[in-house]
Amino acid sequence: MNEEKYLEERMAKQNPFKVPEGYFDSFAEHVMQQLPQRQAKAKHMWLRPWMYAAASLLVAVFSIAIYFSNTNSDASEMAAANASDSYIEEAADYAMIDNEDIYYLLAEN
Repeated sequence: MNEEKYLEERMAKQNPFKVPEGYFDSFAEHVMQQLPQRQAKAKHMWLRPWMYAAASLLVAVFSIAIYFSNTNSDASEMAAANASDSYIEEAADYAMIDNEDIYYLLAEN
């Protein structure tokens, strides 16, 4: 409370901040001079649709590439599974193991 009374006595409730004379007379002109030229913005506005089209095309191409790479990997996994099945059958034939032997070995464990 004492600080507030001291400040009121010292400042007498006057605003210590002042605006220089004629500051707002040239304020608008000064701000307009600092803005970038409109030609640069017009160039970006012309390029924007082309950038959107290029981005859309890239997304489409990558999506198609990912789709086909997954399709090919599924086919290669199936081919590998078939190859491993044929390998097991060849190994069973070589060892002369038939279905009854396999059932017997599985039942033991």
